[in-house]
Formats: sequence, C-alpha cells, structure tokens
Amino acid sequence: MGLINELVGKNLKGLTFPEYCLENIVLDDKTPFNVYNRAFMKEIVESIFLDPHVTISKGAQTGFSTLFLAHGFYMVDVRGANLIYYLPTDKMANRFGQTRFDPYVQRSDYLKSRLLGTDQAGLKQIGTHFFYMLGLVSKTGAISIPADEIIFDEVALINRENMDLAQDRIMASKLGWQRYFSAPLFEEDGIDELYRDSDTRKWVVRCTGCGRESILEEEFPENIRDERKKKGRIYLACVKCGKPLDVYNARWIAEHPDRNRTGYRVPQLIIRETRLDLIWDRWLKAQGKPAKLARFRRSVLGIADSGNMQPVTSKVLEIVEAAGDYYFQDTSEEVCGIGIDMGDRAHVAILAPYGEEGFRILAAFHIDVEDLLLRIPDWEAAYNAGALIIDAMPYKTESKRVVRILQEALGFIQYFKATYRETTEGEDDREVRVIQVDRDESLDDTTALFATNPPQALLFKPRNTEEEKTLDEIRRHLKKLVKEETTGPDGAKKISYKRNVENHFGMAINSARLALEMVRSQQRKSGPPVTGGRVIGRNIAADIVW
Repeated sequence: MGLINELVGKNLKGLTFPEYCLENIVLDDKTPFNVYNRAFMKEIVESIFLDPHVTISKGAQTGFSTLFLAHGFYMVDVRGANLIYYLPTDKMANRFGQTRFDPYVQRSDYLKSRLLGTDQAGLKQIGTHFFYMLGLVSKTGAISIPADEIIFDEVALINRENMDLAQDRIMASKLGWQRYFSAPLFEEDGIDELYRDSDTRKWVVRCTGCGRESILEEEFPENIRDERKKKGRIYLACVKCGKPLDVYNARWIAEHPDRNRTGYRVPQLIIRETRLDLIWDRWLKAQGKPAKLARFRRSVLGIADSGNMQPVTSKVLEIVEAAGDYYFQDTSEEVCGIGIDMGDRAHVAILAPYGEEGFRILAAFHIDVEDLLLRIPDWEAAYNAGALIIDAMPYKTESKRVVRILQEALGFIQYFKATYRETTEGEDDREVRVIQVDRDESLDDTTALFATNPPQALLFKPRNTEEEKTLDEIRRHLKKLVKEETTGPDGAKKISYKRNVENHFGMAINSARLALEMVRSQQRKSGPPVTGGRVIGRNIAADIVW
C-alpha cells in the first residue's frame, strides 16, 4: 500500500463532499469552494449524490460548471468512479480541460499529488480511476468508454441523438448516474425538454410580510421595484403587499412530485448577490427587441425562449390541432404527396391538399430503412400518391430504388442546394428524377403554413396508442425545426435552420409539401378541378403525362 500511495497520493475517503471542496477546491479568487454558500444549493447538492437522474435548467453564470467539476473530482478520487464529462464539441472539451480542470488541479497540492496521465487533454487519471472530457458533436464521443456517471454540460447545444447514445456508457454500472445542466435555448428542446420531463422543482419564496409564496422568474418584471430616483435601490418585492423579498426565505417545490426524475430551474434572481440593477437595465434596453428579450429570459430567468428562431412552438401547435377535425387515415381518395426523410430509420409523411396552398397530414410512419421498399407500393395505392420526394442522402442507392419502384406517382430524390432545379441522375433504366431546393427557404415555406392564423397546415387526431405516439413524435420534431446564426467562409452572418437535430418528421413533411406542390402544378396544367381543397376524382396521376 505504501508504494501505491507514493505513486498516486493518499485519498481522503473520510471526507464528505462539502468538506472535500473546502479543503481541496480553490476558486479563481483564491478562496475555498463552499458548496453551501447559497441557500438553494443544499438540496441540489444532496440530489446529485442520491438521485440517478438530475436535470438543471439554469441562468447564465450560476456556478454549476464549478459544482459539477468539483463533484467529478470527488466521485473519481474518493468514490472510485469512472466519469465522463460531456460538452457539445471536442474543442469545447479541450478548452474546458485547459481553462477549468487544469487550473483547479494546479491550485491544490492534494489534487496535484493524486493526478496521473495528464498527457491526454480529454483523459485524466486521478488515483486509480478516470475523468474523461469529451465532445459530442458526433457519435464517436458517445461510444466505447464505460462509465459510472455521465455529466452533460451545455445541453442546449448537444445533439440529442448523440446524447441518448451516450447513455449506453453507464449501462453496465451499478451506479449509472446521469446529470444534465445548461441554460435553456429552445422550447421543449435540449435542457428544456429534459426539465419538462422531470418533477420540475422551482424555488418558491415566501413573503415575510403577508406569507404569500411566489416563483420569482414567473412574476418578473411585476415583482421589481426601482427606487433609484428616490436615492433608493432596486429590489424584489411581493406583488401582493409590496414588502421586499428575502430570496433565501424559500424552499424547493416539485410541480410533478410523482415523476421519478429530478429537475431544478435556477434563475439568477434567486442568488442573493445578483446585481438587480444590471438585470433591470438590461431588461429595459431589451424592450421591443425580440432577440434580446429572448436572450434575457434564457440567461437571467432560466426559461427557454427562442424569440423568432423557433417558428413552430407549443402554442402554434395548440392552434393547429384545434383547427383540425379529422383522424389518421389509412386511405385517401384525394391525390396525396409523400415525403421521406432518410436516416437510420425512414420517417414518412403523407399530405393531402388543404385550401390552395395548405395541407393536411393524413398519416405518418417511421420504419426501418430495409422495410421501406416493401411498404411503398401499398402507400402509393392506398393514398392515391401523385408525387413522392425522398432524401438522396445518406442512403442514395436505397432512395433511388424507392423512386424506381413507383408505378404511377412522380418520384424525385432530393438535394439541398442554393438554386431550385429539376434534373435527372443516371442513364437509361437507371435514370431517376432529381429536385434541388434551398433548405432554409423550403423550410420557411413549410413552417409558415403552421404559424399562419388560421393555420394552413393541419394535424390528424390519433385513433389509438400507437398513433398517439407518432403524433407526439411529429410535434417534437416540428418544434426542433429551429434556427441558428452561422458565419460563412466570407465572414457574413446568416440565419439558417439548425442541422443534426432530431427533426426527421419535420423534414419529411417539408418533402411531402414539395411533392404536393408537384401534384398541384400538374393539376393546374391538365388535371381535374380542385374544389374547397378537395380533388374531384380518384387518381389523376394515371391520367397525367409526366
């Protein structure tokens, strides 16, 4: 044992986590880390050592990177766990190691004595166990490494499918802990989606004057008092009696205590040291500016707000579903458009006309790609398909087979290019039609039909549990048709729909809308009349010379 201790240092198994932090975690200002320096942290600290699944939706600069880094040190060093700390990209993971992990080690003689294997940026050995820091921009970071605990930082920016895949890393562990924290971004996406699936705990402040309880971030800005013109201060006040609120005279209350996943929302307002004057001035300057108001709500209140970057929200879908009054359909007498998004599974959307430009989603399916060819003939016949558009990538060979198997419907493989174009690919009997569309413009056209009032895109009602699951998936994928600001090679900024997110049904609906436009275009040229959005006649595809 003496030789082992000489090589890796002697750990401190007798210390609790708060004691460990006070002795060995030194903050940037050279003070010891007191995990209980804020009243609301006590229950959270207890939860991350008790509950297997913890989610924290937080405001910016609320101290959770420090907390979870210290937690990671303790788990690997004292509890003998192997831990993976995930960030959105490898670059962010490397920077985290250099600017957060390494400085904390350098400020502690004890941690320096315990650290081995420092030659790899993303792998640190503490004693006999390992602390990994990995990016999740691709599936590579999610595979191969077993762990006892996985921590996800900046969840709002992590690809959800890769994050789900990373959960396999803890399947063989008796511990199997998962921790997620981030400032929120889009509604019901990323950390907001995880928080809504939890027991949704909120910090409820009790007024010492009238006893009324309130959730500060939900009553902002009505609970702010600005008395600076009277040489006073800005403070949080009870909206009933007006008395100043003590943000630490409060407790965590779960909105859904029956759920088995623990979740907290931590706004900046519940931190006693928060500069309310800066927060209030920032709020005033953001008035009339949707993008700035959205950033304020996310970073200060810890509440997801996409501004104008999420065209299809829960509120939009509520209006859409209220406007529709029909059920999932197994067949159609109207000529329909079919769209298919290809991936590990194929997502299929079938649309019928609604009005002059809109559509009704009649049916939707998600199946294994290898089963797709078996289903296409049935769908073509049952839904009276006039046109079908399918992703060219990532399985171009399979997509071409789908197009070739069509009996009457017009079929295209689809590429996203800046300029609209219809062309062909291949020769003789291998030739297939190709459609090129601008990705952002086409998605704008699709999402606008949902967001129009009244909506011009409608959703079916489910008839059974399976169709309800499909409808839930469609809702989720539509809400993930979100935008982000990107910078091109020339340095110019552009707003584009985000890639590599779980929006498969949204993309399938977009392709189906384009297919329906093909049908309408042919009908305008030579087809039967359209009345009230309904095509008269069974299958005009057979009558049209494509």
